[in-house]
Amino acid sequence: MERVAFTMRLLPGAEAEYRRRHADVWPEMLDELRAGGCSNYSIYLLDGQLIGIFDVEDFDRFRAHMAASPVNERWQADMARLIDPCTDPATGFHRRLEEVFRLG
Repeated sequence: MERVAFTMRLLPGAEAEYRRRHADVWPEMLDELRAGGCSNYSIYLLDGQLIGIFDVEDFDRFRAHMAASPVNERWQADMARLIDPCTDPATGFHRRLEEVFRLG
């Protein structure tokens, strides 16, 4: 199991809508995340900075699954006006954070 942490940024004025959407994530989006092997997914907010953390069985398989998902494509398009995804050009995924400590 791999733990993945990443960062994004809220666009100005988007916090209330971002919170509203994440209080009621589409069931089909939750199903896609699980089908890709994702679990224990949390997103934290600090001064407009979003930090996501999740566990995944195989990160490359997860990314491929999500990239091929029409549900994920719709979700990302819907979220585009709320966030800067901070995409890493090398991976096409959000900018990952390096883990420096973990008490397991």
